[in-house]
Amino acid sequence: MKKYILTYHCLLQASVEDVFGFHTDTHNLPLITPRSTQVSIVSMDTPLREGSRVVLDIKRFGITMRWDMQIAVFSAPNTIVDAMIKGPFAFFRHERQFIKVDEKLTRMEETIVFSPPLSWLGGILFWFLKKDMDAMFAYRHKATQAYFVSKG
Repeated sequence: MKKYILTYHCLLQASVEDVFGFHTDTHNLPLITPRSTQVSIVSMDTPLREGSRVVLDIKRFGITMRWDMQIAVFSAPNTIVDAMIKGPFAFFRHERQFIKVDEKLTRMEETIVFSPPLSWLGGILFWFLKKDMDAMFAYRHKATQAYFVSKG
């Protein structure tokens, strides 16, 4: 199974603790989700910690897909990694690193490692998925930056 890696990063005008807290508060999910996507939390183990399960229904292009995710790494305030247990990809892992630049500036680095469904179509699907993820993460980063600027 071929795995693809995508990376995204941005600077956020907030402390590393505030950025970590933002990303562990599920109430913020709608703030960073593009309008073309609907996300519903079906179930979630709280408080979030390593081993917690999160089940989401994600609707895109008129199709709802269930994502069963597990928090693989939860190391406050620097790292959150979630891994897909069951869902639309053959493999999916999302790592977020929060790096303190100074007291009020944090660099967020996100790494997505995935294998598309239907591995025999992987190379073709990759370019579609990359374009879609590039747009989604650009939106998420812009929305997260706007959130922290407004809290300024």
